[in-house]
Amino acid sequence: MKIDILTLFPEMFAPLEHSIIKRARNAGIVEINIINIRDYATDKHQTTDERLYGGGSGMVMKPEPLFAAVSACQQGDHPRIIITAPAGKTYNQTAAQELSQEGHLIIVCGHYEGIDQRFIDKCATDIFSLGDFVMTGGETAAIAITDSVVRLLPGALGDDMAAVEESFTTGLLEYPQYTRPPVWQGCEVPPVLQGGNHAQIAKWRRRQSLKTTYHNRPDLLQTASLTTEDIAYLGQLRQAEEQPFRLHAGLLHYPVYNKKKQVITTSLTNLDLHDIARAATTYALSSYYLIQPIDSQRELMATLLAHWQTGFGARYNPDREQALSIVQILPQLEDAIADIEKRYGNRPRIIVTGANLDQKITSYQAMRRLMAHEGGDYLLLFGTGYGLTKEITDMADFRLCPIYGRAGYNHLSVRSAAAIIFDRLLGE
Repeated sequence: MKIDILTLFPEMFAPLEHSIIKRARNAGIVEINIINIRDYATDKHQTTDERLYGGGSGMVMKPEPLFAAVSACQQGDHPRIIITAPAGKTYNQTAAQELSQEGHLIIVCGHYEGIDQRFIDKCATDIFSLGDFVMTGGETAAIAITDSVVRLLPGALGDDMAAVEESFTTGLLEYPQYTRPPVWQGCEVPPVLQGGNHAQIAKWRRRQSLKTTYHNRPDLLQTASLTTEDIAYLGQLRQAEEQPFRLHAGLLHYPVYNKKKQVITTSLTNLDLHDIARAATTYALSSYYLIQPIDSQRELMATLLAHWQTGFGARYNPDREQALSIVQILPQLEDAIADIEKRYGNRPRIIVTGANLDQKITSYQAMRRLMAHEGGDYLLLFGTGYGLTKEITDMADFRLCPIYGRAGYNHLSVRSAAAIIFDRLLGE
């Protein structure tokens, strides 16, 4: 492989002359060239930056010297041309593995306020960032990218299996490592590693990788390849560490809006009763409240519930009886809040959602973390008709993001919205 690094500060690349990278260079596995962009400037001052069009502080790297330097490196091939910049995709092990399959990389180190966009549009195949932080320039990122790529080249590590077993290669962080002596300053190497049972060692290492990833980089679990045993173990970790919390759901038939933004009371629908109760039971919610101030509507709800809870429906379909057992019919929202406070000793914190919230919103991940960290009771409210009134949303402690799919369409039934939100807050 050939790697050309274009920089304004060649002296920053001394780390590439040591350790594994030095050995790979000496063995002819990789050729690394550090190229000074100023050598391709055309004026006597070797100018490589200029002021921003449109005003603003700082300077921008000019396109002409960069293009000349890249052109000199290409030599008729088609290299991957990489820009290091905060606006790029986050660099990861998958990107390193992909780049290691290339024959020629050109890495352009961003500096100042950035690089003229015309050069990026014309030349760049990839733009990478190391993470959500700001550095003086792209040189440190270029060193990191080079290091991560070179160690994946055949022969660079000596033992190619070493690269296979490292962190991120499996989608998880690596398990803890130990060496001799077996006891050091009173700390013993885990007995399973000393026993010689390779199946038990493999299981221990897998669980340690899962545990480390769960604590330090839970985002990686979203894309890691997990077995059913892995998922069960992660569930055990979460249950052991979470504060106990209870989530309750409430479906408001009043006060809600109609299409003209008038405050109305809506009627019961049988599907809302059954489907939300089934979803709530699936995700282990503690209660499902139907808030309906009209007496005749509550009587109708009670008749339907009696059929499934104590009548023929309970004998015909016990699963439906179980789901509807968490349903309570109450005339006012305050009655539901008071019921939770009486049963569990906590006044619940109110969570609302809807398509038209115009106040500060909380992400589902943040809400999930908060409930697990702080514990207690939470009442998640859904509106019928055209949604919850401003009176209700103003009293809420948390407002969840509206639900959007890939199409930008946001007109789900309340049953569908409830199931999606339950899964986002409580699902695996």
